[in-house]
Amino acid sequence: MSSFGRLAEYATAALLVSIVSGFVVAYQYEVADPFISCVAMEAAIPFGAFFRALHFWSSQAFFLLMWIHIAQSIPRLEKLKSSPRGRIYWAVLILGIVPSGVFALFSGYVLRWDATGKAAGTIAEHLLLDIPLAGRSLDRFFIAIANEGLDRVYAVHILLAALLWGIGTWYHTRRVFLKWNAWGLILASCGLVSTVFHAPIDIPQDMTSLIKGPWFFLGVQELLRYLPPLFAGVIYPAMPVMVLAGLPWTKDTKPWLWSIAGWGALYAGLVLIMCMRG
Repeated sequence: MSSFGRLAEYATAALLVSIVSGFVVAYQYEVADPFISCVAMEAAIPFGAFFRALHFWSSQAFFLLMWIHIAQSIPRLEKLKSSPRGRIYWAVLILGIVPSGVFALFSGYVLRWDATGKAAGTIAEHLLLDIPLAGRSLDRFFIAIANEGLDRVYAVHILLAALLWGIGTWYHTRRVFLKWNAWGLILASCGLVSTVFHAPIDIPQDMTSLIKGPWFFLGVQELLRYLPPLFAGVIYPAMPVMVLAGLPWTKDTKPWLWSIAGWGALYAGLVLIMCMRG
């Protein structure tokens, strides 16, 4: 099998491990008392810390493998450009998988409802409300923390997991053959990491003066210091996704790929600045 096929299998396996371990975590999770239930899961339930860490690290693995697989797929775009159906297929995958993957991972941080989760959820809700016309509707559908607590975030988190599996496997391949070696490698790797490293959670006595959000959200958090929320938190993060979705309609993809690379370099710089803050 080519490296392209193996990477796709690994991404699928990581998503499957995340979903299965997510069912175990969800069985012990209490939306009405999220932080306490996360702490109790690790302290009082047998293997609770392991399964929570397995869900966390397999989700991180899927997120990274998803982006690597997308980058690996770009050279194959030339075959899609000649087919209107192929162009739409690519756009649906990018606009379906990327936002779903980002928000699924992001909502996982919110659901633990520690200092990081509270800050991330509050910022995200304010960003959605700043979107003209559709902001309140989007907030009502995706977050609604101020009115409903974490009920909506929890429901959307589970829904997005199902959507990722549906788009990433059924729609993308129509059939999934996950070999045992790919499944075993991802399960063993994530299991080993989960045994050594617990899933992060902010303990009150370890709090610092500056609350930093999820690692992939740090660039947005830093950019919010300089620019209006609508641009820093909505328009700027959406730029590479929209460019990727539109690549099959471009005659020359190189300038657009360079623009994505420039966006990534700038975002990495913002993340670095944010990491250096005390």
